[in-house]
Amino acid sequence: MTLPYDPNTFAHSLPGTQRQWIQSAQNALTGNIDMGTPVGNAPVTGTSGINAGVYTKFQKGNGSGVLIRIAANGNTTSGAGYMWGANGANVVINHGLGRQPIGFHVVDADGNTSVYRTAAPDSTQITLTTTNNAVSNTIYVF
Repeated sequence: MTLPYDPNTFAHSLPGTQRQWIQSAQNALTGNIDMGTPVGNAPVTGTSGINAGVYTKFQKGNGSGVLIRIAANGNTTSGAGYMWGANGANVVINHGLGRQPIGFHVVDADGNTSVYRTAAPDSTQITLTTTNNAVSNTIYVF
C-alpha cells in the first residue's frame, strides 16, 4: 500500500506524540513491522554444526514481543541466551516485556518437539519446558 504522502515530510511541524503515532501508523500500513532483528549467531558454524546458520541473539523489533533462542540440552557453546535442561525440566525465561505476555509461538526448531508453558507467566518471566531437550528452539514471546 502506498500512502499519498510521507508523514516524515511534515513531521517536524507536529507535536512529538502525534509525530510518533503517524510514523507508527505509516510503518504498519507499509508493512514495516518486524518481530525482531538478528544480531548474532556466534560461534558461526556455517551450514552445519552448533548454529547451522541460525541466529541465536535478537534485538527487539517494533512489534510487542521478543525473540529468544533456547539451545538444546548440553549445547553450551551455541551463544543462545537459554538452554533446555533435562526433559520435563522448566526453563525460566526473563522476557523483559514489562507486562504479562499473552503467550508465545515457536518460530524455529531443529527437530520434532512440543514446547509448553508450565506456570502462569508474569511481567518479568515465562516458564517453559519441552518434550525433547535435544532440539533447539527460537520462540517469540508476545
